[in-house]
Amino acid sequence: MKKTKITLLILFLGFFCPFHSYSEIIKQKKTTDDDSYSNIFLDFSSSLNSTVKTANKEFTEGSRFSEDYLNLEIIGKANDKISYRFAKQLKKTENSEMIDLAYLKYKWNDKLYFLVGKQPFSFGSMEYANSFYEHGYRYTDVYKNKENPVGFSFIYIPIKDHELQFQIVNGMKKNKENIDQSHPMGGSVNWNWSLFNNKIIQNRWSYSVFQENENKKFWKLLALGSQLNLKPLSIEADYILSDEDIEQNGSITKIIHSLNSCDTNNVASVKYGTYLVKLKYNFLPKWNFLAKGVYETGISKKGMNGVLEENKLFKKAYTYYGGLEFLPIMKSDDLSLHFIYQNHRVNYSLDPIKKENENNHIIILGLSYRVKMI
Repeated sequence: MKKTKITLLILFLGFFCPFHSYSEIIKQKKTTDDDSYSNIFLDFSSSLNSTVKTANKEFTEGSRFSEDYLNLEIIGKANDKISYRFAKQLKKTENSEMIDLAYLKYKWNDKLYFLVGKQPFSFGSMEYANSFYEHGYRYTDVYKNKENPVGFSFIYIPIKDHELQFQIVNGMKKNKENIDQSHPMGGSVNWNWSLFNNKIIQNRWSYSVFQENENKKFWKLLALGSQLNLKPLSIEADYILSDEDIEQNGSITKIIHSLNSCDTNNVASVKYGTYLVKLKYNFLPKWNFLAKGVYETGISKKGMNGVLEENKLFKKAYTYYGGLEFLPIMKSDDLSLHFIYQNHRVNYSLDPIKKENENNHIIILGLSYRVKMI
């Protein structure tokens, strides 16, 4: 009884203490002891980054150590029906990739579960699923709203290896340009399924619709992802379409505002299409070769400030990754060392904004580890 009261107190503080907006969801990983009623983990990631950037025809370069995140996570059970998850960022950094969580999960029976609280979006794609724990990759900004929402989910397992999730949530976020990105209410339908007993083929598909604060303005997201797992080789492919009546991350909006400072109330309406292919090859027991390619397009849905034209392509972005990951502990990714090279290019097709083109090269030497404290 005493342990239950302590758990409820922690969850109460997690719900009502101020939460910060971070850029990526924390890794989701099963506990090392499923029968344990309380597991406390400490996650830490640090890296040495060497960067060469080209933007506005200017070159900048530099190297620095960075503490990517320090996170406390509690996973456990109140009883056989109720489990919980609480995660809190202990140190927020400029490029933090962690997000706070605080939710309860109730098991109605073996086929139906309910989840309530501050929880991850129920988005599809392998990109979203695997970014929780694969430290060797640095993900592109394919999901424009990174603040975890508050709401509830229904999880239904009709047959083996098939999971349906229906989620209703709301969230609030202001981006760096102080553009209001409030979603009073939104929903997602997610279908996760796999084929064959050893799950050689896995799929994560979803469709989401979020109402904006403005009348008849929506954010709609289609995310389709599949993985082919032929050990020691795995290949993933994703397609993500983000239809935004109000641009979620404000990137092109900020550029256009810089060209016309007299009109800063207008916000871009865009569609972003993203294609991803990722490869992981376990060529030695403790070594993985990593490679990834990303192609993204941006299309304007309406004209804006005489720069964007309706239904015109304004952006193409390319990202290439390659590197090695070393896992010192056999059959565990709790400790990971990785060496990654990244090239990210952004090309704007409209003359007024071509000066914003980018060509960035980054070399990353990183360390990530997860410690079970209790």
